[in-house]
Amino acid sequence: MLKNKVDKRKKSASEIHPLHPVYNRTWRTSVLIVTFRKCDLVPEGEIFNIHIPHGISFYGLGDLMMKMDRIYDLLDYPQAELQTRCWNDVEHWKGTPLESDAGWNYSEDAAQQFHDKIATGGSPSVYVETRFRRYGSWQGILQAGKKKASYRSALEFLHYLTEYISDKKTEK
Repeated sequence: MLKNKVDKRKKSASEIHPLHPVYNRTWRTSVLIVTFRKCDLVPEGEIFNIHIPHGISFYGLGDLMMKMDRIYDLLDYPQAELQTRCWNDVEHWKGTPLESDAGWNYSEDAAQQFHDKIATGGSPSVYVETRFRRYGSWQGILQAGKKKASYRSALEFLHYLTEYISDKKTEK
């Protein structure tokens, strides 16, 4: 009886088909790679995302956070639970690379094209995966090298990022 059950499990396991990735026009990822050209008092660098055909430059942590939030808005992922109140947000982005997502790559080969294009060139960089935008803030994972941390708010994200930048300054 027991041998019969084991044989059935082996047979059903061998009949399992391999997984194939499924792509569609609405597939989006909010994973960002942030590279730092300068880790000074006012850090500067570029933000990369699999769908954006070029890096988005930033100057300072405030600019970084605003541009990250705009990228999330344009991707509509992760969806914001609340709409951020601003006086005139639309005008703020006019004439910038973040005015719209026109020209962004949502095709099934976006991942391969991104992989071929991105090279941090040894610049300090972090991997950011914001999974939720709840309670007017962000929640996700920040990874720098072998260090990985979950953040429960945008402020906590800033603390981790500031610590990473100051570590990079002292390494020089």
